[in-house]
Amino acid sequence: MNGLSFCITDLVSQNLIAAKRLRFSTPLNDLALKEALKQFLESHKLLENQYESVVVVHSNPLFNLVPMALFNKEKLGDYIKFNSQVLPSDETAFDLIAHQDMAVVYIPFTGANNLIFEAFGPFDFKHHSSIHLDELLSIQHRAQETACYIHHDQGVLSLTVIKEKKLLFFNHFKVQSTEDSLYYLLFSLEQLSVDLSEVQAHFYGETTAADSYFKKASQYITHCSLFRPSHSQKVAADIPEHDFDRITLNA
Repeated sequence: MNGLSFCITDLVSQNLIAAKRLRFSTPLNDLALKEALKQFLESHKLLENQYESVVVVHSNPLFNLVPMALFNKEKLGDYIKFNSQVLPSDETAFDLIAHQDMAVVYIPFTGANNLIFEAFGPFDFKHHSSIHLDELLSIQHRAQETACYIHHDQGVLSLTVIKEKKLLFFNHFKVQSTEDSLYYLLFSLEQLSVDLSEVQAHFYGETTAADSYFKKASQYITHCSLFRPSHSQKVAADIPEHDFDRITLNA
């Protein structure tokens, strides 16, 4: 876990009325995260209000995609243990991806979930990957072209490739430089036999047109553009865009 954030939306007016993001210089373990979350909630006085609903979004690499034909909710740990270290105390959860016959199986931050329950009562939680996949697949559900969505956030590169309305590839990579990002992007597309002159590459998250990564990617990929996920909320002028993730507003 490398950060915390919150967004508060007025469900009647559909106004985003508050948002804040805290970034950690080094990832925190579950115990340290719980304490940091408690301080975060207290410092922004979030515990002083009541909310109609609370949704927690977990963002970590402890997940896997599972086709529904192979899915058994009694064996969730089996889907993660081969690419993540699973401890006996870890809880597992899953999200279903609408109209795609797949599930995201993941390990949520248990300490954070417990603290949120103590503070606010019953709540819903999802994995960050589920929100991205739901949104991107819904965008591409009528498109026949191959699209690659590239999300950058705090040293993590997420690649989603959709071809003819079907998910072709989805993965996360830790990156430290422009060269790292380009390598994972171009190598992944090469392995998928994706034509760089035809694929529609959409960059979102922290990427801007001024970033060297975006400029260099444009030298190799013909169709590159910045993608701004749509959402129904109206954002107050005094809320900086770097304090919230546009796609998470659709959780």
